[in-house]
Amino acid sequence: MRLQQRELYQKLRDEEIASRDRIVTLVRPIDTARLNEHPEPKGWSVAQVLEHLVLADQLYKKPVAELMARKSPDAGAPAREWKSSFIGGMIASTLEKPKSIKRGPPAFRPGPTPRNGIVEAFHTNEVRFLEVMEDASSHDWRALRLRSPALPAIFPSMNLGDAFRIHVVHLTRHSRQIERLVKQL
Repeated sequence: MRLQQRELYQKLRDEEIASRDRIVTLVRPIDTARLNEHPEPKGWSVAQVLEHLVLADQLYKKPVAELMARKSPDAGAPAREWKSSFIGGMIASTLEKPKSIKRGPPAFRPGPTPRNGIVEAFHTNEVRFLEVMEDASSHDWRALRLRSPALPAIFPSMNLGDAFRIHVVHLTRHSRQIERLVKQL
Protein backbone atom coordinates (compact mmCIF):
# COMPACT_ATOMS: atom_id res chain seq x y z
CA MET A 1 0.00 0.00 0.00
CA ARG A 2 1.52 3.32 -1.09
CA LEU A 3 -0.16 6.56 -0.11
CA GLN A 4 0.80 9.94 1.16
CA GLN A 5 0.95 9.88 4.93
CA ARG A 6 -1.99 12.33 5.18
CA GLU A 7 -4.08 10.00 2.99
CA LEU A 8 -3.24 7.06 5.23
CA TYR A 9 -4.08 9.12 8.31
CA GLN A 10 -7.51 10.04 6.93
CA LYS A 11 -8.24 6.47 5.79
CA LEU A 12 -7.27 5.03 9.20
CA ARG A 13 -9.15 7.73 11.09
CA ASP A 14 -12.35 7.13 9.13
CA GLU A 15 -12.13 3.34 9.50
CA GLU A 16 -11.33 3.58 13.23
CA ILE A 17 -14.34 5.81 13.91
CA ALA A 18 -16.66 3.57 11.88
CA SER A 19 -15.46 0.37 13.61
CA ARG A 20 -15.45 1.90 17.10
CA ASP A 21 -18.93 3.36 16.67
CA ARG A 22 -20.21 0.08 15.25
CA ILE A 23 -18.92 -1.81 18.30
CA VAL A 24 -20.22 0.72 20.83
CA THR A 25 -23.67 0.78 19.19
CA LEU A 26 -23.81 -3.01 19.38
CA VAL A 27 -22.57 -3.52 22.94
CA ARG A 28 -23.76 -0.56 25.04
CA PRO A 29 -27.37 -1.81 25.26
CA ILE A 30 -26.28 -5.28 26.43
CA ASP A 31 -26.02 -6.01 30.15
CA THR A 32 -22.76 -7.28 31.65
CA ALA A 33 -24.01 -10.83 32.20
CA ARG A 34 -24.89 -11.22 28.52
CA LEU A 35 -21.59 -9.65 27.42
CA ASN A 36 -19.85 -12.42 29.36
CA GLU A 37 -21.85 -15.24 27.75
CA HIS A 38 -20.04 -17.56 25.33
CA PRO A 39 -22.30 -18.06 22.30
CA GLU A 40 -19.50 -20.05 20.67
CA PRO A 41 -18.38 -22.64 23.25
CA LYS A 42 -14.70 -22.60 22.27
CA GLY A 43 -14.63 -18.87 21.56
CA TRP A 44 -14.43 -15.65 23.52
CA SER A 45 -17.37 -13.72 24.91
CA VAL A 46 -18.06 -10.21 23.63
CA ALA A 47 -16.52 -8.85 26.85
CA GLN A 48 -13.37 -10.93 26.28
CA VAL A 49 -13.03 -9.58 22.74
CA LEU A 50 -13.27 -6.04 24.13
CA GLU A 51 -10.72 -6.91 26.83
CA HIS A 52 -8.41 -8.29 24.13
CA LEU A 53 -8.64 -5.01 22.21
CA VAL A 54 -7.92 -2.99 25.36
CA LEU A 55 -4.93 -5.19 26.29
CA ALA A 56 -3.44 -4.88 22.81
CA ASP A 57 -3.85 -1.10 22.88
CA GLN A 58 -2.29 -0.80 26.33
CA LEU A 59 0.82 -2.70 25.26
CA TYR A 60 1.41 -0.23 22.43
CA LYS A 61 0.84 2.90 24.57
CA LYS A 62 4.25 3.10 26.23
CA PRO A 63 6.42 2.38 23.16
CA VAL A 64 4.49 4.91 21.05
CA ALA A 65 4.59 7.55 23.81
CA GLU A 66 8.35 7.08 24.25
CA LEU A 67 8.90 7.27 20.51
CA MET A 68 6.89 10.47 20.21
CA ALA A 69 8.68 12.06 23.18
CA ARG A 70 12.10 11.45 21.58
CA LYS A 71 11.31 12.78 18.11
CA SER A 72 10.53 16.24 16.78
CA PRO A 73 7.69 17.05 14.39
CA ASP A 74 8.47 17.18 10.68
CA ALA A 75 6.40 19.72 8.73
CA GLY A 76 6.85 17.88 5.43
CA ALA A 77 5.89 14.44 6.75
CA PRO A 78 2.15 14.49 5.87
CA ALA A 79 2.94 15.03 2.18
CA ARG A 80 5.52 12.22 1.98
CA GLU A 81 4.77 8.81 0.64
CA TRP A 82 4.10 6.22 3.30
CA LYS A 83 5.06 2.62 2.74
CA SER A 84 4.61 -0.31 5.05
CA SER A 85 7.61 -2.14 6.46
CA PHE A 86 7.94 -5.85 5.73
CA ILE A 87 6.83 -7.02 9.19
CA GLY A 88 4.12 -4.38 9.56
CA GLY A 89 2.68 -5.21 6.16
CA MET A 90 2.74 -8.91 6.97
CA ILE A 91 0.89 -8.45 10.28
CA ALA A 92 -1.74 -6.13 8.78
CA SER A 93 -2.29 -8.45 5.80
CA THR A 94 -2.80 -11.43 8.11
CA LEU A 95 -5.36 -9.49 10.15
CA GLU A 96 -7.22 -8.35 7.03
CA LYS A 97 -7.90 -11.92 5.93
CA PRO A 98 -11.25 -13.31 7.09
CA LYS A 99 -9.67 -16.64 8.05
CA SER A 100 -9.87 -17.39 11.76
CA ILE A 101 -6.66 -17.00 13.76
CA LYS A 102 -6.57 -19.72 16.40
CA ARG A 103 -4.90 -17.78 19.22
CA GLY A 104 -3.53 -14.31 19.46
CA PRO A 105 -0.24 -13.47 21.15
CA PRO A 106 -0.23 -14.49 24.84
CA ALA A 107 0.14 -10.88 26.02
CA PHE A 108 -3.11 -9.98 24.25
CA ARG A 109 -5.21 -12.86 25.59
CA PRO A 110 -8.00 -11.88 27.98
CA GLY A 111 -8.65 -13.69 31.22
CA PRO A 112 -11.86 -15.61 31.87
CA THR A 113 -13.55 -12.58 33.47
CA PRO A 114 -12.99 -9.20 31.82
CA ARG A 115 -12.79 -6.09 34.00
CA ASN A 116 -15.90 -4.24 35.10
CA GLY A 117 -16.72 -1.37 32.78
CA ILE A 118 -15.02 -2.98 29.80
CA VAL A 119 -17.29 -1.22 27.29
CA GLU A 120 -16.31 2.21 28.60
CA ALA A 121 -12.64 1.19 28.92
CA PHE A 122 -12.73 0.14 25.28
CA HIS A 123 -14.39 3.39 24.17
CA THR A 124 -11.94 5.52 26.18
CA ASN A 125 -8.96 3.70 24.66
CA GLU A 126 -10.27 4.21 21.14
CA VAL A 127 -10.87 7.94 21.68
CA ARG A 128 -7.34 8.19 23.07
CA PHE A 129 -5.95 6.27 20.09
CA LEU A 130 -7.35 8.91 17.72
CA GLU A 131 -5.78 11.66 19.84
CA VAL A 132 -2.38 9.93 19.69
CA MET A 133 -2.67 9.43 15.94
CA GLU A 134 -3.60 13.10 15.50
CA ASP A 135 -0.65 14.20 17.68
CA ALA A 136 1.63 11.99 15.57
CA SER A 137 0.33 13.29 12.24
CA SER A 138 3.10 15.91 12.07
CA HIS A 139 5.83 13.27 12.48
CA ASP A 140 7.28 11.07 9.73
CA TRP A 141 5.51 7.76 10.33
CA ARG A 142 7.81 5.88 8.02
CA ALA A 143 10.98 7.06 9.77
CA LEU A 144 9.82 6.34 13.33
CA ARG A 145 10.42 2.70 14.22
CA LEU A 146 9.20 0.47 17.04
CA ARG A 147 8.89 -3.20 17.80
CA SER A 148 5.58 -4.98 18.08
CA PRO A 149 4.89 -5.91 21.71
CA ALA A 150 3.18 -9.03 20.32
CA LEU A 151 6.35 -10.44 18.77
CA PRO A 152 9.64 -11.72 20.20
CA ALA A 153 12.52 -9.22 20.11
CA ILE A 154 14.23 -11.13 17.28
CA PHE A 155 11.64 -9.80 14.82
CA PRO A 156 12.48 -6.60 12.95
CA SER A 157 10.90 -3.31 13.88
CA MET A 158 8.05 -1.72 11.99
CA ASN A 159 7.23 1.89 11.36
CA LEU A 160 4.74 4.01 13.29
CA GLY A 161 2.30 4.02 10.38
CA ASP A 162 2.31 0.22 10.53
CA ALA A 163 1.43 0.33 14.23
CA PHE A 164 -1.50 2.65 13.52
CA ARG A 165 -2.64 0.55 10.56
CA ILE A 166 -2.41 -2.70 12.55
CA HIS A 167 -4.49 -1.16 15.33
CA VAL A 168 -7.25 -0.14 12.93
CA VAL A 169 -7.24 -3.40 10.94
CA HIS A 170 -7.31 -5.33 14.22
CA LEU A 171 -10.23 -3.24 15.50
CA THR A 172 -12.16 -3.70 12.25
CA ARG A 173 -11.55 -7.45 12.29
CA HIS A 174 -12.91 -7.75 15.82
CA SER A 175 -15.87 -5.47 15.07
CA ARG A 176 -17.07 -8.17 12.67
CA GLN A 177 -16.50 -10.83 15.34
CA ILE A 178 -18.45 -8.82 17.91
CA GLU A 179 -21.30 -8.32 15.46
CA ARG A 180 -21.44 -12.09 14.87
CA LEU A 181 -21.40 -12.83 18.62
CA VAL A 182 -24.06 -10.23 19.47
CA LYS A 183 -26.41 -11.82 16.93
CA GLN A 184 -26.03 -15.11 18.81
CA LEU A 185 -26.81 -13.70 22.27
